[in-house]
Amino acid sequence: MRGRFRIRICRIRGGEDIKRLEKRQSDKMKSTEFMSAEEKKAVLRGWQRFVKSDFDGNYFTKKLYDHLHLHCSFIAHFNIHGFYATYFENPEHTIKFLHQFDKDYGYQSIEYGTNYWFTSEDYHDLNSEMAESLEPYKEKIYAGLKQKTKEMKLRQIEQLKGEIEEIK
Repeated sequence: MRGRFRIRICRIRGGEDIKRLEKRQSDKMKSTEFMSAEEKKAVLRGWQRFVKSDFDGNYFTKKLYDHLHLHCSFIAHFNIHGFYATYFENPEHTIKFLHQFDKDYGYQSIEYGTNYWFTSEDYHDLNSEMAESLEPYKEKIYAGLKQKTKEMKLRQIEQLKGEIEEIK
C-alpha cells in the first residue's frame, strides 16, 4: 500500500528551513579522492528524496546506489535492480536496511557487522548526514514499514488458507 505514510523533509529540526540545513551540510562536506563535496551534497539530496518518496524505486538513483555499495559497506547485489529488490521490495528488509543508519543500532553494517563505513574519514560527513536526516522521522518510518509487514503476512496467511482448502 504505497503512500501509507509520508515524511516531510522540507521542514526539520524544529522548523529550520531545508535551505539553511543544506547550507550547514555543505559547509561540512569535504571532497575526497573519489567524490567531490558537490557530489556528496547531490547524494544526500537524492537520499532524502528517496526516503521521502516512501522508498519509491523511481527515486533510487545510480549515484545513491553507487554510494551505498561503494562507501556504506553494502554488497552490490549484482546491480541497482538487485540491490533495490533485496532491500526495498519487502518491508522487513527495508527495516533491516535502515537499522544500519540508526544510532540505536550503533551504525553497524548489516552485511559485515562493523561500523567502519560510518567512521571512515572520507565519507563520515555524508554518511552521518544521511543517518541524521532519518532521526526525526524514523519512528514513523518504522511504524509504517511494520504495518506493511503485517499486511503482507496477513495476505500470505490468506493465500495459504486457500491452498489448504484446495488440498481437501
